[in-house]
Amino acid sequence: MFRRLILPVLLALAGVVHAEDKPAAAPAPVPELTPLEKAVKAVKLPKGFRYEVLVMGDIPEPVYLQFCPDGRLWFTGRRGDIWAYDFATKQHEHIAKLNVCWEPTPGRESNERGLHGIDFDPDYLKNGRLYLHYAPWAPTNATAWSNRVSRFTVDNPERATGLKLDSEMILLTVPSLRGFHQGGALGINPRDGMLYITAGDNNVSSDTEKFWNDTNNPPQVLSALQGKTLRLNLDGSIPRDNPFVGRADANPAVFTYGHRNPYTLNIDSVTGNVYVGEVGYDRKEDWEEINWLHGGNNYGWPRCMGTNYSTFGGGPCPLPDATEPWITWIHEAGANATCGPIYRPMGKQHDFPAQYQGGMFYADYVRKWIRFATVEPVSNTVLKTEPFAIGFTGGPLAMQLGPDGALYFVEYAGWFTGSPNDKVSRIVRE
Repeated sequence: MFRRLILPVLLALAGVVHAEDKPAAAPAPVPELTPLEKAVKAVKLPKGFRYEVLVMGDIPEPVYLQFCPDGRLWFTGRRGDIWAYDFATKQHEHIAKLNVCWEPTPGRESNERGLHGIDFDPDYLKNGRLYLHYAPWAPTNATAWSNRVSRFTVDNPERATGLKLDSEMILLTVPSLRGFHQGGALGINPRDGMLYITAGDNNVSSDTEKFWNDTNNPPQVLSALQGKTLRLNLDGSIPRDNPFVGRADANPAVFTYGHRNPYTLNIDSVTGNVYVGEVGYDRKEDWEEINWLHGGNNYGWPRCMGTNYSTFGGGPCPLPDATEPWITWIHEAGANATCGPIYRPMGKQHDFPAQYQGGMFYADYVRKWIRFATVEPVSNTVLKTEPFAIGFTGGPLAMQLGPDGALYFVEYAGWFTGSPNDKVSRIVRE
């Protein structure tokens, strides 16, 4: 009896333990999330929506995107690259690289130049034509620098693998004496068939106090192309109904004026209304703007900003004809307006709910959010705006409505540099 009682004790002291008495094994380490998984997890959306990344990495400095009639999503990079994403293969391929003027470091003379806007001819599947807005390479000579809008032809409209670079037809050249505020967006309006183009003021922010009240500064000078939105026929000729045709003191390509840096552009497919995202001045008291364009109107810069405040000195805007912005928000610690699409249902599985239809999605590249503006349909008045998505690891820099009803955008994650977090993404309804 004593032997039966003592033996287990002796065995325990000797280090012999029954299997059921062994301590539990340490839990397996949780695998660290990949950069893609972290990016997806960080984004917060309303219930019923999903954020998806189509392309991430190896697409340095994506800045613009457009759906091609061949079914692919094409997007451009500031360094001159053009890519096409195939929804069937879920892969992207490199289509072309233009020789553009660009530099990788902020603050340099070419820091905002490069390739930007892209759009496709209405008869693209027959003629293979597309339109690009870019800064061609030039020697280090300010008189040679410019932004150019050109028409190119692809090698195969059904599924292009390249551009015919010798097919270039230059439609417009905008002088670019400084490397800042280039604008660069373009789009064909399906309602009137015209090509709309944005051109920045070329001014340097630190000089604003010197030029804001200068009557010869380009945005308020109708004969200059800088600080404007422009309107052309698809062959580069001037539409006869442009607002300043026939005026000796105006360039007939001008559609609207008084812009600082209208970097993004969207055109409503139903109404033909044209909207631009206007990047604001850099002080905390300055404003970002989304502007609804009306031909011939003055949008106030550099004398006015925001809801028609005087840029310096306080008080109301000194320009009696200045048009107030459609949407505006204060710069504070940093901001950068991105104009998005008016949401129209496509009759597809990813169509957003009724409360989003007819309103605008817009974004801030610096703050990395997307908001939604509810719009009264008859007057086109913004009734309210509300948060929609936050937490992106790259800033939304261009947005388009997809043919499937999803919201597509590029995320530029660097600062005049490429980043592993550069992406092409979308938001779909689950």
